Amino acid sequence: MLIAIARFVINVVPEAMADSITRSLAAMTQRPRVSSFEQAAMAHASRMRYGENNKNVAWVWGDGPLVIFVHGWSGRAAQMAPLALHVANLGFRSVAIDVTGHGDSPKRHTRWDYFFRDIAVLSQSLHEEVYAYIGHSAGALSMMAARALKGIHAQRYACICAPSFPFPPINVIQKKLNPKESVVEHYKEFIAGQFETTWEELQAGCSYANAGSDTLLFYDETDRFVNHREGDKIQTICPGAQVVKTRAYSHQQILAAPELAQTLGAFLQKERLSP
Repeated sequence: MLIAIARFVINVVPEAMADSITRSLAAMTQRPRVSSFEQAAMAHASRMRYGENNKNVAWVWGDGPLVIFVHGWSGRAAQMAPLALHVANLGFRSVAIDVTGHGDSPKRHTRWDYFFRDIAVLSQSLHEEVYAYIGHSAGALSMMAARALKGIHAQRYACICAPSFPFPPINVIQKKLNPKESVVEHYKEFIAGQFETTWEELQAGCSYANAGSDTLLFYDETDRFVNHREGDKIQTICPGAQVVKTRAYSHQQILAAPELAQTLGAFLQKERLSP
C-alpha cells in the first residue's frame, strides 16, 4: 500500500520532494527471518558490540586468522553464519557483522556509507590484521569500495554475487516507483556521493580497482538479482581474480551452497600472500 501511494505521489509533487521520498524509501531495510539452519550456526557464536556507544552488533566464531563476513542490503549476519561457522572450523576466527539498519544493530534504514563506516569501525575495533573479507551482494561491493574509502586491507577478498557497481537499488526503485528520469538521475548522484566519486566511475567498476589474484568471485547462473556476468566484468578489472559459478541456487540460497563452502575453504587455505 505504501509503495502504491508513493508511486503516485512522487510523480505529482515537486521534484525536490520526490527526490526525498525516493531516498527515504530506498533506505528502508527489512529483518529477514532466521532459518533453522542459520539458527544452528548462530548457536555456536558469541555476541560482541562495536561502533558508537557500542550499539552495533557482530558475531564471533573460532580462533585463528581473522575473517570478516559482510551481509547484503536488507540481510543480516545470521545469513552468513553457516559459512562463518564452516570457516571457523577450518581454523579461522570468523566475525559476521550486522551493519546499521540490519539484524540486531539499531535503526530501520541504511546507506552505503553506513556499510563503509561499519566495516572499517568493526575492523579497527578487533585490533588485529584482517586475513580476509567475505561479502555477499551489496556487502561485497561495500567491502571492496571501503579499501580506498576507509583504508581497510586484507590478504584475501571473496565476493559472492557481487554487483560491479550499485545498480540493484536503481533497478528496484524503477520497478517499484517508476519515478521520472530526473529523479533517478538525482538518486544516482546521491549514491555516487556516498562512494565519493561519479556514477560514471562507479559503472566502470572503480570499487574493484587494484584487486587481482587475491580475489575470489563466486556467482550462480540462475541468480535473477545480480547477473552472473557481473563476475566476468569484475574479473577484467581484477586480472588474476578467480571466477567460480554454479547453476542451482538463488541470490540468497547460494550462501548455503556446499560448492561455495568448499571453494571458499580452498581459497582461504592457499599459501598466504605477503602483506
